[in-house]
Amino acid sequence: MNKMIWMVIIAFAGALVGVAETTYFRDSSGRLTGSVTTDGNGKTVYKDGQGRIQRTVTTDRNGKTTFRDNLGRTQGTVQTDARGKTTWRDASGRVQGSSSTDQYGKTTWRDSTGRTQGTMQTDKYGKTTYRDYLGRLQGSSQTDKYGKTTYRDAAGRTQGSVTTDRNGKTTWRDSSGRIQGTSTTDRNGKTTYRDGSGRITGTRTVR
Repeated sequence: MNKMIWMVIIAFAGALVGVAETTYFRDSSGRLTGSVTTDGNGKTVYKDGQGRIQRTVTTDRNGKTTFRDNLGRTQGTVQTDARGKTTWRDASGRVQGSSSTDQYGKTTWRDSTGRTQGTMQTDKYGKTTYRDYLGRLQGSSQTDKYGKTTYRDAAGRTQGSVTTDRNGKTTWRDSSGRIQGTSTTDRNGKTTYRDGSGRITGTRTVR
């Protein structure tokens, strides 16, 4: 669950560029485990439970995002050009990989030398397929009219699913349909994460 929460942190903070606020994360005992602050100017700061900076992410006017460690040293950059090609570079500016999406909505990932590593494409029915560099199917995901997203492997076997009900409760299930975790957000914007047994594993609040 902790890995999942930090993935949510990164995605959530990235969406908040231009809005000054801080998100706090706590464990099942209510102890502060970390925070993410976006200053409204494209800078996001990640801190641990003691308030120590762990990393920063800044995005300039040209859309270039720079990742730095706790000492302010550049770790890498990401930038999307006018044609929609996104390029990842290391601390020295060397290309590590890139991605681009064509007119048919097919996204292709390439390594530093431009060789295809994999693709992703969503059809008109909302089914997204993932393929390797040879075009072999690796898996798929599809969201139905009720908002349930199901993930399948290359053979079409269900690997898990995610659903969000009308009250905003999100539930993660395994391949057998057993609940692995849930998240709910109250009227005050506090999100609570629980495991498959309903025990609280962490919370998130925004101020």
